[in-house]
Amino acid sequence: AILDQRTTMRTRSPPLLIALLLGCLLGARAQATVSFSPISAFPNRYARNVCSLIASQAAADGACQLDSYYGTTRGRVSMAFGETDCVVTLTGCVPGVCYSFRDATSTIERDDVPRPGTTGAPAASLFKDVSAVEGASSSSFTNDGFSFKASSSTVKIAYSVHSCADYYSYRGSVGVQECRGSFAAITEVGAGMPNSLSC
Repeated sequence: AILDQRTTMRTRSPPLLIALLLGCLLGARAQATVSFSPISAFPNRYARNVCSLIASQAAADGACQLDSYYGTTRGRVSMAFGETDCVVTLTGCVPGVCYSFRDATSTIERDDVPRPGTTGAPAASLFKDVSAVEGASSSSFTNDGFSFKASSSTVKIAYSVHSCADYYSYRGSVGVQECRGSFAAITEVGAGMPNSLSC
């Protein structure tokens, strides 16, 4: 009886092991396809992330101003890598006024290597692209940031942010390449300030 029981256990062990291995593999595959979360313990350097920028709801200085689901601290608006095909609508803008925000990551040392397919200044920007798609008569996108001249009280801005892998592929000298969390990405929108960009 003992021999039969051992034989039965031996014949059942391989299927159990196979089932466990399949479960682990399928679980890992499912995890790889889950949307990126800044609090994930296993960051995906190529992951897409939710759009974080929103119009500021602040009672004071909230007109034509950006905020973020990740928060704004000391004039720096937080974002995350991989934000893709995003749109934010600013309200309370004054037609004819030139507004801008700066790329707060522009001072991070980057390799002197041009991005393929680019010939202008935006090559090393945090943003993959950013443009005013409604409510602006003109706009400009450079390594320093983004500026636009409002033609309406509401301005719609479309943007995408580089993936963590793409961003750091041009900043190989950066020792700690953190992909997991949000970071101070851009300045708040300003107009007529000493550090404002021109339109």
